[in-house]
Amino acid sequence: MKTTALGLVGALAIAFASGASAQVPTATTAAQGAPAATSAGKEDGPELLLEGLELDEPEPSHTATVAQAAKADDREDYKERTDNMKNAVDRAASIIDRTVLGGYGEHEFEAGPGRVSHFRAHRYVLFVYSQVTDRISVATEIEFEFAGSPNKQDGVLGIGEVLLEFSVVDFEIFEWLVARAGVILMPVGAFNLRHDAPTRDLTARPIAYETIVPSTWFESGAGFYGTIPIGDHQRINYELYVVNGLDSRIYDGFGMRAARGSHFEDNNHDKAVVGRVAYSPLLGLELALSGYTGAYDKAHNRVNMANLDFTWRSGKLELLGEAVFARIDEGFVEGFSASSTANTRDAVPENMFGFYLQANYHFMLPGLRDHLPVWLSDATFTGVVRYEGKDTDLQRQSVQGDQRRLTFGLNFRPIEAYVLKTDFQLNSFGVDEVRSAPDLWQGAFWSDAQFTFMSSVAFLF
Repeated sequence: MKTTALGLVGALAIAFASGASAQVPTATTAAQGAPAATSAGKEDGPELLLEGLELDEPEPSHTATVAQAAKADDREDYKERTDNMKNAVDRAASIIDRTVLGGYGEHEFEAGPGRVSHFRAHRYVLFVYSQVTDRISVATEIEFEFAGSPNKQDGVLGIGEVLLEFSVVDFEIFEWLVARAGVILMPVGAFNLRHDAPTRDLTARPIAYETIVPSTWFESGAGFYGTIPIGDHQRINYELYVVNGLDSRIYDGFGMRAARGSHFEDNNHDKAVVGRVAYSPLLGLELALSGYTGAYDKAHNRVNMANLDFTWRSGKLELLGEAVFARIDEGFVEGFSASSTANTRDAVPENMFGFYLQANYHFMLPGLRDHLPVWLSDATFTGVVRYEGKDTDLQRQSVQGDQRRLTFGLNFRPIEAYVLKTDFQLNSFGVDEVRSAPDLWQGAFWSDAQFTFMSSVAFLF
């Protein structure tokens, strides 16, 4: 069973590889920037037979014969699947041999002074990947958050959350030019592209990348991505899409979170443009610049966003970080139908800023590995420190949306695909117009910070 599970993890990682290495291979992160499998050569044309002329040609190899037979079977299979006389069961049966199913889960525990401790089934995510041909692939992510529906909170049953967060079809024209369409993960920074719980070394996501860049941030659209090799161990990865974009539900404190997710409509004719260019000058190092621009209302007021991110890995040490700045035209939360309760007429914040810096160190206690069973030969611990912050309204006097956080974490991975995490957070917040959130180097941070303990298990399958 262990061999089968690890084999599936490997298959998913290869199917979705993004070109930027990650500690744990996952399907979602990779499907973001990975070109489809390298195409085979052109199919052989019809053979010309001349009577009385012997052609001195080698016998076709067994491998070539098998490959040709497989292509013929595929052609016949697709004819069967597109036959309008076939029912859904017949069509589904013919894709089993080429579709991979996997996913991940995340279960958490949270406690702290002045709050009720609780467990929560945070996420259960299914990945589906299908290599339709050597140049066309389909990838999908379906998330059940807080166990889906119904969602019971404060004694009341409400609507749970089941989301199609990622669903694309890719067509590889060249390695450097792959066409993509569907529900796209927005390439604003690295975290939104690599947000899967088993790849992360802390339970909580960075606060700026839950609000200003509202991971998981997805939109409907189309565009291109690809990889451009430029030398030994050097490459450029890019993504560029046109999408529906954000609406006007942009708030201090919550950032863009309520404005995302335009699966089937847009509130204006302007389409947003988003892109990311990542440069890897050597193994283990990636530097990237992202940008987003699009109108958020019918008056064509715009959101413009820029993001810098880096990842550096050297031996047991990893350093990573991001910074995002958003400039938003003055406007109001409005523009929906007259009957919509979304028309609050609240003023939209005009500037937002957020960041995080994180260090991970992977280690094994001296002498401990010698006493572990063989099945734990790849086990490792990771110590983590992250400092982060957000300000979701730089212009106004109100600082209720300000926050700074320092997190110390320790996790244990018996295998790469399974991790037990422990987080110790210190959080400082802004207080009305009186005081902005103090930074780490200010005494008020240490005297007023609120403590939170989090623990979780995340697994890939």
